[in-house]
Amino acid sequence: MHNAGDLAALVAAFFFATGVCAGVYVLIRLARLISEGTRLVAEMRSRSDTVLDRVQAAVDRANQQLDATNSVTTGMDELNEGMSQLTDQVSALAGLGRAIAAGPAGRVGAFVYGVRHAVAIRRDAPGRPDSTARPDRAVAPAVERGPVAPMPALPQLAQQAQEAQQVAARRRSLARSGGHR
Repeated sequence: MHNAGDLAALVAAFFFATGVCAGVYVLIRLARLISEGTRLVAEMRSRSDTVLDRVQAAVDRANQQLDATNSVTTGMDELNEGMSQLTDQVSALAGLGRAIAAGPAGRVGAFVYGVRHAVAIRRDAPGRPDSTARPDRAVAPAVERGPVAPMPALPQLAQQAQEAQQVAARRRSLARSGGHR
């Protein structure tokens, strides 16, 4: 029969063969894992190239938008500059206009405008044989508003305008002094 040394060698050979089979199995699984990892890395590389191309296209579009925004901003800066110059000029003209309108020339101009407007309305009054059309801003015809009052003479109009200017001047002086009527 066999002695203990042979039995121990047989048991050792069996465990060695089992260990080698287990090692071969592990190496086969490891080789499959490595090949699968290699395939995944190659797939990720191709996907990353596609993603990087898309990212680059998005960055290019963003740069185009920024360039367009920059040109719009430059245009707006020029517009703001022009508007500030225009505002300065209008302010200067408004001050000049206020000075002219508040002075004697403005008063005479308002009086002349009123007289011309009244004469134009009177001249183009309906019912007159030489009238062709009524101005858009004229008073309604006599038929619609009743009998026409006679127009006061020019000296009376001048006196009424002077009285109105005096009343307006008194009101302005009261408003400046903070007094009440």
